[in-house]
Amino acid sequence: MVKICTDSCVDINKNQIVENNISIIPLCVILGEDEYFDGVNITPKEIFDYVKKRNQLPKTSARSVEDLKEFFKSQLDGDSEVVYLGISGKLSSTYENALRAKEELQTDKLFIVDSKSLSTGIGLLVLYGCQLAEKGLTGKEIAQILTRQADFVQASFVVDKLDYLYKGGRCSAMARFGANLLKIKPRLELIDGKIENTGKYMGKFQTVIYKYIDDMLAIHSNMKKDLCFITHTCPDEKFVADVVKYVKDKNIFKEVVSSVAGSTISCHCGENTLGILYLLEEK
Repeated sequence: MVKICTDSCVDINKNQIVENNISIIPLCVILGEDEYFDGVNITPKEIFDYVKKRNQLPKTSARSVEDLKEFFKSQLDGDSEVVYLGISGKLSSTYENALRAKEELQTDKLFIVDSKSLSTGIGLLVLYGCQLAEKGLTGKEIAQILTRQADFVQASFVVDKLDYLYKGGRCSAMARFGANLLKIKPRLELIDGKIENTGKYMGKFQTVIYKYIDDMLAIHSNMKKDLCFITHTCPDEKFVADVVKYVKDKNIFKEVVSSVAGSTISCHCGENTLGILYLLEEK
């Protein structure tokens, strides 16, 4: 039996986690001097409220080698093999720590994959891995397939305001002021494991999102058509439902799923961020 494991940046829905028996190690969120675990004892709303009150961005941190060793040991029972993939190695040291944990455990039943992604970009790979495990593939075979597929994930999003990126040191004060004043919404994409600014839109967030979705579907049209995620940090549930319907009505994907981003992602993008994510066919 092959178990598929990941970290809390995966952002898929609880029913998908339960149905596929996916084990998750939570990443750390730090508010001031207090440490919390993503998906366990901290919520995105609590993070947004903290930032509004303190005008201070929370921090996130990777899990240690020892933490990961304990997590992997809990999964490596009996004859089980484990395939683990979490947040991109270029965005967090969790991946390198996982490799070190595997080395120290000295096991040939554990396989570590760099997702080169985040949020439901990871989730798409995790769910694909579960499908492969269901078909009876070995841990090694699944890891090899997921390593190749990691280069073919369309993961992108648009942020409403640059406040969180500014507080996190990811844009200048002038860029933040100008973008917010002119209502510029940056489009961010995961490219080779890093977040790149690949475009911008001008106008109200709820309006430009539809142009963004059309652009991504046109730019990355070689999609696998079984599943698409609309992942967000938007408090307006009706708006999100309308976006999901907009994508469904295109009749491209068999399933379009709405997913709320967890605390790790929320720490870096803030409220009113939305992305469309799906797997691509390998070239």
